[in-house]
Amino acid sequence: MGRRNKNKSVCLEKISCPDCEIQPNTHLQTYNNIDPSLGIEWFTSFCHGPCWEAKGDPYGEKVAPKKKFKTKEQLKEETDDVKSCKLFAPIEPYRGIPPKYYLSWGCRLLLSEFDGKTPHGIAFPYSDYGKLCGWKARAFKLARNGKKIMYAIGRTANADPFGLERAMRFLTDTLWITEGEFDSIALDYCMRLVKPCNGYPVVSLTAGGGSIEKNLDYIESRIKRKIKYLVLVLDDDEVGKLAEETARELWGDMVIIIPKPKGSNDTNDAVKNNQAVEMGKLALNFTRT
Repeated sequence: MGRRNKNKSVCLEKISCPDCEIQPNTHLQTYNNIDPSLGIEWFTSFCHGPCWEAKGDPYGEKVAPKKKFKTKEQLKEETDDVKSCKLFAPIEPYRGIPPKYYLSWGCRLLLSEFDGKTPHGIAFPYSDYGKLCGWKARAFKLARNGKKIMYAIGRTANADPFGLERAMRFLTDTLWITEGEFDSIALDYCMRLVKPCNGYPVVSLTAGGGSIEKNLDYIESRIKRKIKYLVLVLDDDEVGKLAEETARELWGDMVIIIPKPKGSNDTNDAVKNNQAVEMGKLALNFTRT
């Protein structure tokens, strides 16, 4: 299947949001967008603070800055800083998932950058060919409009699907794929409830259902020869359905689609809805040929 010509979007800088800025130059992320087929570029922005919404062209008549790329040393320093944080080990289940599962996936607890004490969020480790390269962070609190706050630390672009290095330790002939980090950990928990073991080969797409083609490229280059069944446990929405179609176009009959328990959109929903065992059975008991 040939590559499609896709627009490119590059992060430029963070500037002050004119509507909600609490601390200068922290919330409004600006982007340089390029359409290679038409040879045009334009600028957009998105507020990652309380607004949590697109803000349009942040520069107008002003000259936009050139992209400043962080050095490998700067990215490594950021990554190592998070690695030195405490493992995420809540006293009680978080999002319905017992603490020991977060520990087994290497998640870290992030503290507030303002006081260094208040729990701020959870960080999920990302690797590139087995080497830690960055973290995807998710704040515990939502933005003012109810949207979740997520951001990258170090490098997560062009990284392996979340959990791939871990999955390779448990891989036999089946790889399970979800759309999000919490969903991967939740699915591992669900299946281990049904059939206990040290862990299942589960990964998450790096950027939701829309990134499945890119993620399958990475999986193909690493472990496709070992896989007989590619089991998709994606979200029950339009994006998830489109991702399933794309996977079937690329990998054909190897792809298995798993439904979720009634009333649950994804695997973490199933855990929170007390359907963990049912979800585990659905994921494990597919028809093998």
